[in-house]
Amino acid sequence: MKMKNLLVKRLSLICYRSFQTTCPTFTVPPTITSPSLNSITDDVDIAIAGGGLVGSAMALALASSPAFQNRKILLLESQSKLPQIVSKTQPYSNRVYALSPGTIDLFQKLGAFELMKSIRVQKVAQSLISFDQSLNNDPLAYIVENDVIQYAILERLKALNIQPLLNSKIKQFEYDKVNQNSVLLHFENRSSIRTKLLIASDGYQSTIRELAKISTMKWDYDQFGIVATVQLADDTFDNVVAWQRFLPTGPIALLPLSNTHSSLVWTVPKRLHKKLMSLPAEQFVDEMNKAFTSDVYKRPGVISLTERLRSYWHQALPETNYTTIRQLPPVLINIEPNSRAAFPLSLLNANQYVRPRLALIGDSAHRIHPMAGQGVNMGFTDVQCLTEILESAVRDGADYGSLMYLINYERKRQSNVMAKLISIDSLNRLYSTNFIPLVALRSVGLSFVNEFPSFKNFFAKRAAYDA
Repeated sequence: MKMKNLLVKRLSLICYRSFQTTCPTFTVPPTITSPSLNSITDDVDIAIAGGGLVGSAMALALASSPAFQNRKILLLESQSKLPQIVSKTQPYSNRVYALSPGTIDLFQKLGAFELMKSIRVQKVAQSLISFDQSLNNDPLAYIVENDVIQYAILERLKALNIQPLLNSKIKQFEYDKVNQNSVLLHFENRSSIRTKLLIASDGYQSTIRELAKISTMKWDYDQFGIVATVQLADDTFDNVVAWQRFLPTGPIALLPLSNTHSSLVWTVPKRLHKKLMSLPAEQFVDEMNKAFTSDVYKRPGVISLTERLRSYWHQALPETNYTTIRQLPPVLINIEPNSRAAFPLSLLNANQYVRPRLALIGDSAHRIHPMAGQGVNMGFTDVQCLTEILESAVRDGADYGSLMYLINYERKRQSNVMAKLISIDSLNRLYSTNFIPLVALRSVGLSFVNEFPSFKNFFAKRAAYDA
């Protein structure tokens, strides 16, 4: 109820702000001296702060758009280097993503997906709820490593003559008093740039969001995500199933990388993560296998109820996919050296995604629990949405940095993201309980969806294209 109230208030605020198109005044701190025109090193049309996956995809989307062919796009990256050439023979990264069909469509349009496939990707044909493929033979997702995605995007940017500007950390920005249709970006190396639009993609601890004094809704889940690259015992089958089991301590998932390896994402309470991270590799593998197969958390009464209902549905409704064959997760035998890592989990949503000449995308705007694998896909949906709105402004001959157009991006993405946040947060709480009535409710619900192709295809399409 709390999150639903927040959603209603948020949408009301967006409706109000859509009529407020004047630029607010930002006071530049005394330590920052407004540069003279002679000290402005460059003028660009759009500057994107953050050269990660979402920021570089934003640069590629704009650079590939006919509407922005004659405009200068600048990609800023605070780090000193980006991923180097990726080969098929190097060890798998522990940072992988399940790219949805909607995201794949974007990368195919931008010419980056073929580059990813030329290195290595792995399709997912089934998931925990085995979505029926009879109506659509396309994969549910593609599992792709972070560095493979980044390398493919950077190669496409290079082909369009766009090189990220490294070591470029923004220290402050302000609205230009001389040219009111621009903002000035001041860097730590004391250089400055003028731009008509600043797009922030500098992570969930966004410096730009803080400088703009945009407040956030956030909380800590008191959980950690443990990731690792794991080796499978049997390499004779096609490893195309993404496994996820919901435990009271948090979900554990396996994403297929190849017939010999999968990527682990294991959500655990803070009190357990240090213990698991400190275990020798052999013991850690034992704990993973137990988490996927142990009967400790099973409730015989709930299982009996679910099976009786499945049998009834099968007899009453021929549409169902009733089967007594149980598919088991693969046996894990090892973890790749140095692949085990942990990171804290939290929820975040910026209360505003836009200001005049400023837009937030990706983790700068929102952060979600990883249990549904939607985080990075939501960022890429930001890219698609913002690109379309900026293109419409250019076609109208309008100022694409004005709030009049940018507010449309906020309106569309805030409502969608808030719905996702509510859904995933509720699921996380539902599956983190041992309360018998709720355990029965979620088990029956999953079984019901699994039995009916029409329901499964509905949820599959929503997950694929509604990030």
